[in-house]
Amino acid sequence: MSATPQRILCATDFSPTGERAQQAAAALAGRFGAELHLLHVQVLLDDPHLAEERRDEIQRLLATADSERRLALEAAAHGQTDPARCHVVPASSAADGIVRTCTQLSCDLIVLGTHGRRGLSHLLLGSVAERVVRTAPVPVLTVRLDAPVPDHGTSRILVPHDFSEHSAAAVRVAAEWAGDADAELTLLHVVEPVVYPEFYSADLIPDQLIGRLRDRSQAALDEAATGLRGGAGARTKVVVGRAGDSIAAEAQPGAYDLVVMGTRGLSAIEHLLLGSVAESVLRRCPVPLLTVRK
Repeated sequence: MSATPQRILCATDFSPTGERAQQAAAALAGRFGAELHLLHVQVLLDDPHLAEERRDEIQRLLATADSERRLALEAAAHGQTDPARCHVVPASSAADGIVRTCTQLSCDLIVLGTHGRRGLSHLLLGSVAERVVRTAPVPVLTVRLDAPVPDHGTSRILVPHDFSEHSAAAVRVAAEWAGDADAELTLLHVVEPVVYPEFYSADLIPDQLIGRLRDRSQAALDEAATGLRGGAGARTKVVVGRAGDSIAAEAQPGAYDLVVMGTRGLSAIEHLLLGSVAESVLRRCPVPLLTVRK
């Protein structure tokens, strides 16, 4: 099965960030020859204590909003080389509506912005983007408002690698995307320093341990890169620091224009990783971030 998308779902809330995500989705659809679907989720209020007449009023307002948003989607899709298909769906939450629509349409990539109309990335990431990343059955591309969207495809891809099977899945996707665009691929491993109590310092010197870990990690990373892209391989880099901080710091515009990352690492508990690494990168990554589930 190809790792390049054939049917892309772009969720929008009509904010500037949503428009930025749409630009990225349209660029990808053109590059891969993929079908593009634009989606707006109409979040429903389901309060059992509302009076019946109030429910009717709300339903009328929702119907009006549905028509307005459908027109807005159609206006956004107008003028593209291959016009996008537009969908407005009701759901109890935006994340649930996005994931459900993705499954119903058999899409193989979701694109959405990391900020919504509230403008508070933490709140949105906690309620929408983070939840989509956790629950979507397909890769998810998140785009910040200020993230660069290359007009001529991706040229430099960064792939954080922790030697887990989940990172290996991200590497396979990144290699196929890189090969399609003849892009440069870089594998990054972060060695996290371990702080030991003073009691152990006589027998264990942290600097020596870190040096050994760097050497072993570099050798393993070089081996992982050797067989990629028909032998063309990839660049490798090992740094020392906190994983989330180091990945976000490395992924600077101009140095890279895409980060591809597995949504689970060496830990088998997905939520712990999302709370410690992927979520940290998701909130701060200055370039588009593609998260891949195994």
